[in-house]
Order: sequence, then C-alpha cells, then structure tokens
Amino acid sequence: MKIQSKATNSQTIIAEDVAIDGNVLLNGNVTIYGEIKGSVKTNGAIQLAKSGKIYGDVEASMIQINGYIEGDAFINGPAELLKGCELVGNLKYKILTIEDGAQFSGRCDIIVDE
Repeated sequence: MKIQSKATNSQTIIAEDVAIDGNVLLNGNVTIYGEIKGSVKTNGAIQLAKSGKIYGDVEASMIQINGYIEGDAFINGPAELLKGCELVGNLKYKILTIEDGAQFSGRCDIIVDE
C-alpha cells in the first residue's frame, strides 16, 4: 500500500489514532502523531510528535524528532533530536542539533555540498 499526496505547500497531519502499514510519499510538510510501518518520504519537513513512531526510513528537507524512529534518516537540511526522542538507525544531515536526553544509536554523516 502506498499513500501519495500531490499537493504542494501542504500540511499533512497523521493523528495519534492512525496506524499506517505501508510507505508514505508526500509533497510538503507532515506532522506525525500516529504510527507508520514503512518509509516516509517528502520534499518538505517532518515533525514527529512525542507519540509518533516510524518503523522505516525517512527522507525530508528537515526533521524534528520528538518520538521514535527505527530506520535510517536522510535529511537534506537541519535535523533536530529533541529531549526524550529515540532514533535507532543511521543519520545523514546538513545541520544537527541533539538535546540532552535524546537517544541516538547509529552512525552520523554530514552532507557536504560540493
């Protein structure tokens, strides 16, 4: 199953009571309160709430992690790991902020523009 959004500059919200089993492909920003078992790919920003869980790879222009991700993250911009979040996987980013209390197990690689 693949959920795809064609809108540009859109703001998608995945509510806390929503569980998606499959990949999510978006154009625009997404705020995730629910659970996704699959990859999340957008050219916009991902905001993962404290209750949000992603079991799969993520790709975005920026990310703010407050919940749980089990998978690799490719962020073509700033990545913020907030207090209480957990990222289990490798992270590629341009700018990284990790707050005290954030948990991260994996490898970090900075993206350098040629």
